[in-house]
Amino acid sequence: MRTLARRARRQLLRPPRFVARAAGASGPEREAVIQAVKAAAAAGVAWLLARWVLEAPQPFLAPYAAVFLVVQVTVYRSVRDAGQQLAVVATGVVLALVATLLTGQVVVGLVLVVLVGLLLGRLRVFGEHGHWVAVTALILVTQAGPAAGSPVDALVRLVEIALGAAVGVVVNMLVLPPVYQRDASAALTGVTARLADLLRGVAASLREDQEPREDLVHDWLHRARGLDGEARRARDSVAWARESLRLNPLRRRRQSPEPVAVLAPAADAVVEVAGHLVDLCEAVVEAAEEQDQADSPEEPGLDPLFVGSFADLLDHLAEALEEIRDDPGSLSPRSDRHPPGSAALELMTAVHRDAARRLPGASGEVRTGWSVEGALLNAAQRAVVDLTGRRPTRPRDAPGPDEG
Repeated sequence: MRTLARRARRQLLRPPRFVARAAGASGPEREAVIQAVKAAAAAGVAWLLARWVLEAPQPFLAPYAAVFLVVQVTVYRSVRDAGQQLAVVATGVVLALVATLLTGQVVVGLVLVVLVGLLLGRLRVFGEHGHWVAVTALILVTQAGPAAGSPVDALVRLVEIALGAAVGVVVNMLVLPPVYQRDASAALTGVTARLADLLRGVAASLREDQEPREDLVHDWLHRARGLDGEARRARDSVAWARESLRLNPLRRRRQSPEPVAVLAPAADAVVEVAGHLVDLCEAVVEAAEEQDQADSPEEPGLDPLFVGSFADLLDHLAEALEEIRDDPGSLSPRSDRHPPGSAALELMTAVHRDAARRLPGASGEVRTGWSVEGALLNAAQRAVVDLTGRRPTRPRDAPGPDEG
């Protein structure tokens, strides 16, 4: 009972907290309130215009279309979906007209429009809104009855839906059009900072223990996989930010750079680095498991010299991510500065050189850690390449990406 009471109390407190957050600061809550107010205003305006201009007694399609297009998350999507919405409702109106003329009965017409409307709605031209063909025809047949078979009324319905669509697009375009650049920037900088923290944590542990700790490696891998998904969501946020500026009349008033020129390259690089960090953590887990399963605890695993250099390399990668966090424009094609990761590129070359000197052919020693070191170098090198756009110089006898 106490659990149910707590859940009920939380549910009752959600609306007041939502309103408080919307009134207190800008964010998703305030954006939702703004869009709701715009949709309500657009519905009222569309209904009044349909009554005054078209003299329609019950112009429900006009506010329906207006609300449908206002709640779209970007101006571009409102304009794009306006054409689809007109096609959907026009098809529903024509379907109701034909069904009423053919059957003359509400029940038979209702069954017919639902059956045919759902099948027609699967056409690609209607996109994800195809099911509204059947819904529109169903509403017309049940509400209008035999009047749904009047060609004049059908034409009025088509004009009504066009009027509502126009009102929805204009309201969404001119009244506080949504722009999501700040959300995209926050998502990108947040995941970039957490990736850098993970890299520094792995580097510090390797430097201190000289080998991967089995009690930490699985946590690193779990965090890396979570950050990989978070980085992809941040890239999606950047795509939303880019779309929110298309056809947006406030675009020219904004002083900040466009996400397409600044945030997009940084988001792509961060996603790639996050994926390579997952590979790196998987190699670290493999190293810890191999060391644990070795016949002798003193059997040579990762070379201490390699561990120290590799930990430094991870720190340089973390530093590059922190540069992106502080200035996402550092990876923009318009930037004239050295790309983040230049220091990691130089160290990567040195690590390859040292690895070549310690090849089994040079020292005669064969260690279990060679394959793991190769996997770690491969993942780190791919991250460096994605950050700098250049490959490190590697000696001819250095192990390649897929060599052990």
